[in-house]
Amino acid sequence: MKKYFKISLLLLISLFLLLGCFGNEEIENVLIGTWKYMNYNTGDWEKITFNEDLTYRLENYNGTTYQTAVTTGAYTYDEDRFTYERRGAVDISFNYSISGNNLYILGRAYIRQ
Repeated sequence: MKKYFKISLLLLISLFLLLGCFGNEEIENVLIGTWKYMNYNTGDWEKITFNEDLTYRLENYNGTTYQTAVTTGAYTYDEDRFTYERRGAVDISFNYSISGNNLYILGRAYIRQ
C-alpha cells in the first residue's frame, strides 16, 4: 500500500510540474512607446503613447482649426488587437500590426517616436 501511495504521489507531483511548463505566458507589450501619424495634406496629426502601466495618452491635432484634443485612460492588448477602455463610454478596439518602427492601425502608418 505504501508503494502505491508513493508512486501515486510521485505521478501527481510530476503532473503538476508538467502542467506548470504549459502555463500562460505573458505576451510582450510591443505597443509601449509613442507613435505618431501625420497627414501632410491637411496638417492633422495623431500621437498615441502606450505606457508600461497599461495607460495611454491620445492626442489629436486638427490642422484646420489648430486645436488639440487629448484623451487618456487604460488599455488592454493581445497579439493583434488593443482596446481603449473609456470611462462612461463604450470601449474601442483596433486591430494592429507592427513592422520595424511602424505601427499600422486602420490603414494608417504610425511612426515610433
